[in-house]
Amino acid sequence: MTIALLFVLTAFIIVVGWYALPFLVRRRSESLLRDKVRGSLVLSYDDGPGTDLTAELLDLLDAENLRATFFMIGDAAAARPDRVAEVLARGHEVGSHTQSHSNAWKVPPLRAIRDMRAGRVTVDALGGDGTLFRPPYGKLTLGTLAAAAGWRLAWWSIDPRDSWAPRPIDEVLAEVEAAQGGVILLHDFDKPRRDQLSPSDHHDYVLEMTRRLILLAKQKGWAVRTMGDLMRDGADV
Repeated sequence: MTIALLFVLTAFIIVVGWYALPFLVRRRSESLLRDKVRGSLVLSYDDGPGTDLTAELLDLLDAENLRATFFMIGDAAAARPDRVAEVLARGHEVGSHTQSHSNAWKVPPLRAIRDMRAGRVTVDALGGDGTLFRPPYGKLTLGTLAAAAGWRLAWWSIDPRDSWAPRPIDEVLAEVEAAQGGVILLHDFDKPRRDQLSPSDHHDYVLEMTRRLILLAKQKGWAVRTMGDLMRDGADV
């Protein structure tokens, strides 16, 4: 084997490992999560806090005496500290979703790590728990995985795709019912990032999905829990 070929092979192994190992960690965690959440429901909302949608979700959850987990972007949280305080005052959980929603697969490694750490600092300063962390787009590299050592990585088991291509609500509910529960990924930002969705359509979809999920949980006798509650039960999720 020539030195050049050995160099190429080594570089290939490093690059694959940079992405593949964290991906395998995620897949294992998701498998454990699906088992752990069976018989219960976790409502989680990413990319906020927003204004109108977050407020209406809080009212809806209050009316049902339920608690949810909000994974906030640091920039949005810093811009709306009163909304963050309201979420916490109503008994909900606030975790971190980085400072500016960097995709760790698409930005330089140090930038991704700095974004993670800045998001934690912001969330902690506002009273949340920055070590409860959901990576944007679910993407990790070996670098960001190492930087998150000691943090609690918060994945999901059901994705309604509300932020870009919403699935029919009945289809999502059927998946949740078949799985006997789940950690639901929704978003409470004000404006979807994809052009095919209007803010009003997204707003209505998230509220209706939340209502229908709560109703399903009642019908099935499932507990509605926060992500932290699920993790504190001792499973490595």
